[in-house]
Parts: sequence; C-alpha cells; structure tokens
Amino acid sequence: MKRMNEEKLNQMAEFIHRYVRENNGESPKFKDILEYMEMSNSVGYRYLTTLRDRGIVKYNGKDTLSVKGQESMKTAFRRVAIVGSIVCGSPEDNRQEIQGYVAIPEEWLDGDCYLLRTSGDSMIDIGIDDGDLVLIKRAQEAYDGQVVAVLTDEGTTLKRFMKRENGRPWLFAENKSYPKERRELKPSKIEIQGIALKVIKDIK
Repeated sequence: MKRMNEEKLNQMAEFIHRYVRENNGESPKFKDILEYMEMSNSVGYRYLTTLRDRGIVKYNGKDTLSVKGQESMKTAFRRVAIVGSIVCGSPEDNRQEIQGYVAIPEEWLDGDCYLLRTSGDSMIDIGIDDGDLVLIKRAQEAYDGQVVAVLTDEGTTLKRFMKRENGRPWLFAENKSYPKERRELKPSKIEIQGIALKVIKDIK
C-alpha cells in the first residue's frame, strides 16, 4: 500500500476540525473534504480512514464523520419574532405586527423575547441606528439606566429609563446633538414593555 503523506494527513485533520468550529458543530461532507484536499474518492477515503485508525476522527461511513468535543461546539438557536418597529425619536404610535423571524442563539435570550426594528436617531450615541434590530426582553419594570421599550402618552419609543430618588421616572435620549428638551423626556405616562438586551445590525 502506498505510504501516507503526513503533511496531507495533518492538512486534512486541520480542515475537518476548522470546518466543525466554523460551522456551528456541523461536520464537513465527504465531498467537501475531497474538494478541499483535491483528492479522488479512493485516495480521500484512505486518508480519512487513517485519521480514524489513529483516533483523530470518528468515521463509520460517508456521512458519519465526527470529532472529539463536537457536540459542545453546537449552539442552540430559537426563532424570535420581529413584531414591528419602535421609534428612536419622538414617541408615536406603532402597530406591532409580526414581520418575520430571526434565529437567535439561546445564550443571548433571557426569558420571553422579541425583536423590534428601530427608526430615528435618538439613540445613536450608544450604537442604536435607524433600521437596526433590537432584542427586547418582555418586562414591566426596569432599573435606573436600562434601555427600555416604553409606552408613553404619545406612543411607543426606545429610550434610557431614568429614575431619580424621590422623583418621577423619566426618559433620556442618547444623542448629544439633541437640545435638552429633546434629550430629557418627562411624559405623564411611562409604561415599560421590555428591556433592550442586544442590537443586531448590518455593517455599513
């Protein structure tokens, strides 16, 4: 039998492990390995079974490839609804209709969550821009300083929740270009609908 090329064996092993890491714990197909290694079926099979015999991979057939610790590399996802839009500016009415779903890693979620599409520029200083998706945890209470989705007497908006000692809660817009009266909002009604956890955005 023709002797194995150790460099190619290492190259194949490294490709398999890298593929698993970069693809959420999924194994490459046999054809993926052959394409990467530029090998024929018979040669690729001999190299793959050699890696198996050395204990580097587990392989019992064409699509039964795995590596040690693979299960721990898999991330669970949950489909989270985009329920509408929310204003980052002056509050105004917005209907909450499901506009689609996004797969979100379980580790990002905290209880019952949903996504809102932002509009406006009142929160740009903390990285929330027009058109971003914000992950919201449903909640009716918030701590001082948290960013919240809130219903006011004028409609819904996304702002920082402020609560001074012995004083009424108010809302703060994170845009330094705003005049004081636009940054510090003190509506008569503040009904918290959720707490912002993360921002999902396109790179521009």
